[in-house]
Amino acid sequence: MNWKNIKIAHIDCIEKCVAEFEITALKFFSEVCEDGIIHYGAFKVKIYERQSIHENGFTGVTNLRLADPLNKGGYEGGIGFGTSIEQALESTICNFTDNIKAYHAKKKTGLSKDDFVLLNYDEF
Repeated sequence: MNWKNIKIAHIDCIEKCVAEFEITALKFFSEVCEDGIIHYGAFKVKIYERQSIHENGFTGVTNLRLADPLNKGGYEGGIGFGTSIEQALESTICNFTDNIKAYHAKKKTGLSKDDFVLLNYDEF
């Protein structure tokens, strides 16, 4: 039986982690961090496939999160979508780096360790 065909009462959807990538971005982080101090030079992206493929069948998420730009106390990770693993990966990385650049421009100073949170592996 294919996992995509499993139907369980009260369960809307099953997602499967189909890929995990380690992204190293030392140059990028050195440009946005305070005093050139890099607290996180890399992050992970996990790609999930949904049980029912729709227009964007793959979703990517980051394990490194950026402080909520609205100052509500939360953190926001990168997210991306695509019809392939590669599209979702590229979309996720671009979304996350774009969010960091926008946050950096709004903050008008270099980013510090307090601007990020790294999720524990079991939470990611």
